[in-house]
Formats: sequence, structure tokens, C-alpha cells
Amino acid sequence: MPESDAVPNERFREARIRLFGSRQSLADAVNQLVPDAYRISDNDIGKIERGQVTWPRRPRRDAYRQTLQAATDQDLGFFDRREQQPGAGQSLTRHAAENLALLTQHRVPTSTGAVPKQVVNQRLDGEILRRAPWEIALTETQGGRLSADATTHVLATPAGRALPGLEIPAQLHPAVHNDKIVVQIPAGYAADPFLHRPGRALVVGQTLADDPGAYLLDSRHARRMLRGAPPDARLIVPSAYRLDELTYALLWAVANFDAELLADDAALAAGLRDAASYIALRRSAASRDIAADLSPASFMWLGSQFCADHILRHASDLTSPPLFWTREQSGEQAAAWLLFTHKHDYLRATATTGGGATRVFCVPEAAVISSPAGERALLLLAVALMESHGITTTTTDTAELAAIPGFVLDPENTAITATWIGADGIWYVDVTDNHGTLREYTDAAGHAAHHSVTAAPTPALRLRHLADYLDLDWAWLSVRCRELGAAGTSGIAQPRSRLLSLDGVDRACRFVAACAGDRD
Repeated sequence: MPESDAVPNERFREARIRLFGSRQSLADAVNQLVPDAYRISDNDIGKIERGQVTWPRRPRRDAYRQTLQAATDQDLGFFDRREQQPGAGQSLTRHAAENLALLTQHRVPTSTGAVPKQVVNQRLDGEILRRAPWEIALTETQGGRLSADATTHVLATPAGRALPGLEIPAQLHPAVHNDKIVVQIPAGYAADPFLHRPGRALVVGQTLADDPGAYLLDSRHARRMLRGAPPDARLIVPSAYRLDELTYALLWAVANFDAELLADDAALAAGLRDAASYIALRRSAASRDIAADLSPASFMWLGSQFCADHILRHASDLTSPPLFWTREQSGEQAAAWLLFTHKHDYLRATATTGGGATRVFCVPEAAVISSPAGERALLLLAVALMESHGITTTTTDTAELAAIPGFVLDPENTAITATWIGADGIWYVDVTDNHGTLREYTDAAGHAAHHSVTAAPTPALRLRHLADYLDLDWAWLSVRCRELGAAGTSGIAQPRSRLLSLDGVDRACRFVAACAGDRD
């Protein structure tokens, strides 16, 4: 937080002075209780007291509560800015919470009741659930009863850094929770125009009994499930498709990338043709002028595609197991690993040709603080995907390394630079044996290894440490990954673009679930 916007934390400061006196004395006490990766200095305590840091990492909060004899985080003046300040980084959490509240608090009608006016007519500012512009009037079914789905709502997904945000048409139906979610749909729903509309749409089953919740199903998947079923069939939705931070973040990423890549399909094909003239060059930097009409999301795809191909073209220059440096810091950026089809091919190729490979992430604490939980979960899944391919990952929080470009390093021979995140244009790539560059990248990698927040001998422990650093509930995340890994995610967020796939998401979910059972 900029210092001018910070509010001093007097509760924390008063407790520190009363119990420890100096900042250094408190830091020494805290450092006795936290892992090495979470050790603090008197400067860290100063940032808290000045209000620049309002929500320290979980291990540090636990230690602060213990040393300062506080029962709760709030007793020490801690609060999570993501819950209080709307904006690009915070909107995903806020939207997910609002969406879940609206979908669970407002009753959808049964087959014998009318749509409540408070649902139909809501126009609350920033709401998730509201009537779409194309909504039609309520109609009666052949049996003389009002249809439970007569109103089409929308599920709003917010804008990100590159993703524009969009609204997904959704229809709500009452449901009951048995082993799976049984959704009460109108008779003959398989022929309903809503299921056959072009583009993405959602069928939502809403439970209102002991465990209120909303369960999402892609309309295309629903149509396929009802094909050939009797007119009075019910729709079965896996309980894994419950709307929460994780499924909302996945749907947010897929729907937005999908819409942008589909809209730019012809322009992307032209951009690839123009990019072909750079393939023979060992060093190149493409300006955005070669594909000026592309959206920011499509620029991400094109830059990622070219960088992956550049690395694979020059992989034969590497003579030892490589070290990869990646610049992804947010779930929006990391979603490229989970969703872009060429990324899956690239990971398989580098895992096969680079046994013993290591990949470093630099995720400063400021990036964690500015990301909502759903995005942080996507980042962890991207790391899990790499671990599933046998690539050892490490994550450092050293902010000074954030400007290092993406690279692949053979310390004794070659450095392949390939960066698209934060590049001035669409990409910057290079292949060099320059001693200064090799030394710079080697030093950065060594520093990251010695200042890793995830250092551990096994993938399971590395992912657990990463969950702690990202302030994610490992128990919750591993359960949700087990559920989604078993059910598959295509039923909730099936891509329409040929450039996207959910194979990486499903693989990562299954790997996290497997790691949850590994206590080593």
C-alpha cells in the first residue's frame, strides 16, 4: 500500500511497546516461532505499524498473536485489504462472495410457484445475479404451471488486468442434495431454447435446505446429458461443481480467455503468419503493431506461443538439466499454463528433454496481497501442474528479482531468454553465451534458492508451503481438488476455443489431491 494511503496500526504498536519495547526484540521473539522463510526484521514490524502491511502471512500472524498475547487477528489491528477495497485485484473475491450470497439467499421457484419479484427485479449496483437484457416474459408450461426457469439471469465475471470481464447467461432451478445434486428442471427442458443458444451459458441448481448452495453446469454439457432422456428427466450435477472461490475463478479465467480468443481467431492466425518471419532470428522483440487489433488476452496467447516455440527450437543448445525462470505472479497470468493448449505440449516436451529441470517463480508479497483467493488458487494449480511433470519448483518472495525476464539457463553454456509477461511488446527472446548474462541469471537463481518460501524435499511439502505463503487453506483446497479431479472440470467450464483445454487443470487437481495424502 502506498504510504500516503496507509493508516497507522496503533493497536499493534501499543502491544509491541507494552510487551517488548523495541521492534527488534519483538522480531527476535517472532523468529523463534516461524519457519526460516517467514523470518522478519524490525523493518517488517515498522511496515505493520505504519499501516503499509495490514495482513501478514499466516505463519507470521500466528506468531504475532502468540507473542503479543492476542486472541484474534483483529485484536492486533490486522485486516485483509482484499476484503475491503474493490478494484481489479480484489473484484474477483468480492464478486464471488456476492454471487454465492445471491444464489443461496434468494429462492428460485418450485414448479408450482412464481418467480419472486425480489429476484426478477433486482438491479443492485455491482450485483452478480440480475435479469439479462434479452429476458423474456414469464410463460406457462403446458401443465399450466409457471416455469422455474422463466427468467434468465447473468453471472457477472469482473475485469482483470488483461481479461475484460463478461456476463454469462444463467438459469436457476431448485435442486436437492443427495449423493449428487438433483436439479428439478421443467418438462421437456432438453428442447428449451436456452440450452441451444450460441455461446456460453449456465444451468444453476440451487439447494436451500441444510446446506444452501449453487451448483453450476455448462449449458452444452447439460444439453448432452439430456439428449435422449425422457421429458420428465431430472438433471444430475456433480457436487464438485459447487460455486465457491475455486470454481468461480476457473470459470472466470476460462470464459474470459475463451471469448477473447474466439473473437480474435482470424486476427491471431494473421499474427502467427507475421510472427513466422521472426523464427529464424536468435534475438527478436516484436512490437504490438504486428497484431494491433488483438485484445490484451490474445496478446498474452501470442506472446506465450512464440516464447514456448523459441525455447523448444533452441533446447538442443542446452547441455545440462535446465533451470527455468518464470514471471507469473497472479492467477490470471498463471492461467496460461493451465488453459493454453500449447503450454501443455511445451511442458511435456521440456519435462521429457530436461530431466531434473527446475522452475523458479518470483512472487513478491505485494503480489499475493493484491490477488483474491481464487486467483491465488489458480497460481498454486499452475505450480502443481509443473510438479506433476517432474519439474521441481521453487518460489521466492524477493521483490528485487521481479524484473528478471523469463529465461532458461544452462549455467556453463547457454541462456535462452523468452519473456512475454511485462515485455514492452508482444515478446522478447534471445539466445546467448554472454558471460555477464549467464552470471546475472545464475546469481538470481542462487538467490531465489536461498530465499525460497517453498524449500522442501518433496512436491507435497513444496505445495503445502506454497499454500501457506499464498494464504490458502490447504485442507479445503486439497478436498476441492480431489472432487474436481474426479468429476473433471469440463462440465462447468468447457472451452469453445480450439486454443484452450482443461487437461492441465484436471491434471493439476488430481496431483494436488494425490499430494494431500502424502505426509512426507
